[in-house]
Amino acid sequence: MVNTSGSVVDLGKDNVFSAGRSSTRAFKDGYFDYNFLKFLGLATYSGAEIGECFETAHRIVDGDTESWTNAWQLTARRVEAYADEAFAGGHRCSAKEAWLRATTYYQAAFFVIHDKDPRKKQLYEKHTSCFQKAGALFEPPLQVLSIPYEGKSLFGYFLRVDDKPRPTVLIQMGADGSSEQIYFSGGGAAALRRGYNALIFEGPGQTGTFMRDNSLTYRADWEVPVKAVVDYALTLPQVDQDRIALIGYSMGGYMAPRAVAFEKRIAACIASGLVPSISVLAGERIAAIKAADGKYDHSQKYLLYEHMPKYGLHNGLDDIDEFGKYWHSFELYGLEDKITCPLLVVHAAAEGERSVKMAKEFFAKLPNPKNKFRLTTEDDGAEMHCQKGNAMLLHAIEFDWLDDVLA
Repeated sequence: MVNTSGSVVDLGKDNVFSAGRSSTRAFKDGYFDYNFLKFLGLATYSGAEIGECFETAHRIVDGDTESWTNAWQLTARRVEAYADEAFAGGHRCSAKEAWLRATTYYQAAFFVIHDKDPRKKQLYEKHTSCFQKAGALFEPPLQVLSIPYEGKSLFGYFLRVDDKPRPTVLIQMGADGSSEQIYFSGGGAAALRRGYNALIFEGPGQTGTFMRDNSLTYRADWEVPVKAVVDYALTLPQVDQDRIALIGYSMGGYMAPRAVAFEKRIAACIASGLVPSISVLAGERIAAIKAADGKYDHSQKYLLYEHMPKYGLHNGLDDIDEFGKYWHSFELYGLEDKITCPLLVVHAAAEGERSVKMAKEFFAKLPNPKNKFRLTTEDDGAEMHCQKGNAMLLHAIEFDWLDDVLA
């Protein structure tokens, strides 16, 4: 968090959740409030509607995950039914807009459901179905991708401006989003507005790819899946092979810089925010889980029962030490001289004093003079994790910089 002077104030272990003046305060539970803002913020690119979100919030019991899921599912079904009706009546624009909103509401519904619950897959499939129905009405229509990867495939989408070769952003989420969400929040729609193509992908362990094949789990050498994505991108005639950029969000703030340390066909990289070491920033969460004696908060349950399976670890607390070993391999330290392409870091102040300090110290060791570090604060209305609630500012920072470095 920051005070009015713009300096960083450490808020403790929950500082990325509902931390600053830009949060909605719709819920007392900070985890609920942060995620409500996340989904509400997708309204910027037609991924939600303000009244629908607040109406849904009023039906949610604060802190109750079943109530959260049921409320969002009801809204999603209602909006999807309107989309279907509009499409049957020939109202393509209304149908597209409603399917886009239903996409988000189905994601909100499954977001708090854990990996082993069968409702997760059912709601996820509704989430992707609505988005793909809307995408078929884009001009040009989006392409659903199956990117070859080690004899299997990675999931994603390709959105193009037209059929001319254009600069292209490869966009990936972090630990808990989806390709569909990234269209709204991660720059997919913003790219098209600015004349960029967007190839949105999910690597091994990430939601869409893992849903389709749970043998594909996270790996520290993220350059391997990114190589597969670049190989695929270069087969598309609409991609200018000399102007390919990579954007990574949240945990992607480790993955994207790691990838460009080795994948030199990428001309520029953006991280929101920069994560030099996952274990240093998040390792204390393991100790907190052990000390919780089974009384876990929302984020601890997510880590145990939703995030850890994406490393192939399905036994909850029994696997927590093995999980810690995995995290220790997710390090950027030692790669400073290899991250040579221009790098933009957009770091949120509510990540906390330690996170900002680590990111700045690592960034200062990188060699490219075109590198840029931008701290977003409460005064920007963008202090929250990954600038939730102010996507328009985030995308302006990202694409204005890309315009300059890819010119």
